[in-house]
Amino acid sequence: MATKKPKMKKFYRFDPVKAEKGVKHHIVDEVGNDYGVWTTSLFDHHNKFLKVEHERYEREHGDDDRAKGSLAGVYAFVQICVHDFSGVVDENDKEIPFSKEAAFDILSDDDGSWLFEQLMKASQDVLNYRHSPDAKKGEISGN
Repeated sequence: MATKKPKMKKFYRFDPVKAEKGVKHHIVDEVGNDYGVWTTSLFDHHNKFLKVEHERYEREHGDDDRAKGSLAGVYAFVQICVHDFSGVVDENDKEIPFSKEAAFDILSDDDGSWLFEQLMKASQDVLNYRHSPDAKKGEISGN
């Protein structure tokens, strides 16, 4: 007689819609400098979106010089996880329009290393991407 295998209850660490579409992170340093609001996807290897996007990234950017060397991690993060920013200003206090190129330029600059670190921390914190109570059961899977 075959024994039925036990099936563990499914837990949901994060909302997959938020993990894919991203959430906003308002970055302000300890002395009050405002780095704007950045929208990023969940940077967690259990996020199925991240796996799919990483494969796309490798196909589309494999020959790109920015995808190699010491800034390759910053470039990949921007291409895969950064969706938008607002309130980011230039040296003349004029708002910088969002583009992936602008995001990479900002985050790869020596002055942007602290900001990159903060965005990585926020993007890796699963609590920022918690399940929404109103999400439909079918939307929640694989995390």
